[in-house]
Amino acid sequence: MLTKRVIACFDVDRGRVVKGISFVNLRDAGDPVEMAAVYDHAGVDELVFLDITASHEERETVIEMVRRTADRVFIPFTVGGGLRSPDDMRRVLEAGADKIAINTAAVSDPALINAGADRFGSQCIVVAIDAKAQDDGGFEVYTHGGRRPTGMDAVAWARESAERGAGEILLTSMDTDGHQNGFALPMLRAVGEAVSIPVIASGGAGSARHMIDAVTEGGADAVLAASIFHFGTCKIPDLKAEMAAAGIPVRLERPEYPAAVPLSLEPLERPIAGGAGPAVPSLTYDANGLIAVIVQDDATGDVLMLGYMDEEAVRRTLEKGLVTFWSRSRQEYWTKGETSGNVLRLKGIRKDCDIDALLVRADPAGPTCHTGERSCFYRDIADPD
Repeated sequence: MLTKRVIACFDVDRGRVVKGISFVNLRDAGDPVEMAAVYDHAGVDELVFLDITASHEERETVIEMVRRTADRVFIPFTVGGGLRSPDDMRRVLEAGADKIAINTAAVSDPALINAGADRFGSQCIVVAIDAKAQDDGGFEVYTHGGRRPTGMDAVAWARESAERGAGEILLTSMDTDGHQNGFALPMLRAVGEAVSIPVIASGGAGSARHMIDAVTEGGADAVLAASIFHFGTCKIPDLKAEMAAAGIPVRLERPEYPAAVPLSLEPLERPIAGGAGPAVPSLTYDANGLIAVIVQDDATGDVLMLGYMDEEAVRRTLEKGLVTFWSRSRQEYWTKGETSGNVLRLKGIRKDCDIDALLVRADPAGPTCHTGERSCFYRDIADPD
């Protein structure tokens, strides 16, 4: 069973974290930047930052606040609200977010999901769905911060979102949101059975028991809460301990990142006169200065993931002993596992016959794929998307 994530959500209105009941009667809960740092230290697995009035008031997400928040935390961070184009997504990702969440804009223009997934990768795209139960047993999608009914069925919309390239569904029940009486398990089950991508349960958490039920009865891949965390009803370490006691695999401690160890990197590394450090040999990079990198488990030979490096990323990998890539979506260097702890300890690197691709042999500290799978290549080509 894959590790289940505990996520803290920040609903933000004009720069302050707020929380209400069924999307109304909002009350102030604090400063998002300071709260983000507290949650990171407390051991929450991820954060979600939602500018809940951005779509309604046609405002852009406050990029500076996103940047400040991202600077303070070392865990995956999702940002949503007012994102209407791939360029909006790019700005948020460049500001420091790991993923973006889209709701109103995706309903208005479903092709936005395709565009985001094509440009930044499905792992960056979270489709947020706010829905209410209907008398006929269905669930209707609402947009604009829960203000506008759409007539769309939430299960069908989740399925379409996955088909268009979404990497996750953030499913919020407007009926249970803020009431702290438990998640809407029927809706959670229905959506989870309709898609093959992770589903985050949102709306109604009041106790560890509700989190446990969301996973064991609702099939959730992650559980999200706001009120019980913001107002001290539930402590994250206590919550995780109860989930673990119920047999649910969770990360109980913050990861400690391993120090670099001396490595024998034949045939890639060669001495530099004067002992200046590991040399980076001549390689054939593409027009963007990048080279494709396949990562292989040194012990089993299994292929784990595909990434990209430039010359500096190769150098950093050799120097630190931890596999480091160039992120094409965020336009920055990132060491695999720097937020999750699932680092790739370098064992060796080989170049192919044309010197335009690298094979990295590594010792993985945990699951390599962001979905929690051991390898990113866990689906057959014939499997449905």
